[in-house]
Amino acid sequence: MIRLLNVLAIVGLIGSAVYAYSIKYDTLYQAGQVSKLKTALHKERQAIAVLRAEWQLLTRPDRLQAAVERHLTLEPIGDGHLARLTDLPNRPDRGDEIGRLLASTATPTVTPKDKPAGVRDEPRTTGSVTTRTVSTRPPAVSR
Repeated sequence: MIRLLNVLAIVGLIGSAVYAYSIKYDTLYQAGQVSKLKTALHKERQAIAVLRAEWQLLTRPDRLQAAVERHLTLEPIGDGHLARLTDLPNRPDRGDEIGRLLASTATPTVTPKDKPAGVRDEPRTTGSVTTRTVSTRPPAVSR
């Protein structure tokens, strides 16, 4: 019995050692991956800094002014290009557009004196229709 307990203890010790070493090496692998990602992130940040510096160099006002003078025929803005508010035409009166739309889409109402005889009022609905089912079977005869 003691030998069986000794063997189980040794197997347990070996199993826990294997587990501890596997955790250790997995941790080292993950640390290496984090280090690689940090290096890649640092390189990307440096590349972004270089691109920002190039953008600032390309958008310098003196460089843009020289390119405009070389490639575009622009004239400076003078008083002749500006208008006064009084020079603008008055905005036309639009009136009541909603009222006009409602009047054009309104349905004519029929007064009771204009109705032909025998026509009764049906209730107005919002689209619901009541239907009646008619059975074609004869009623059941009770015995």
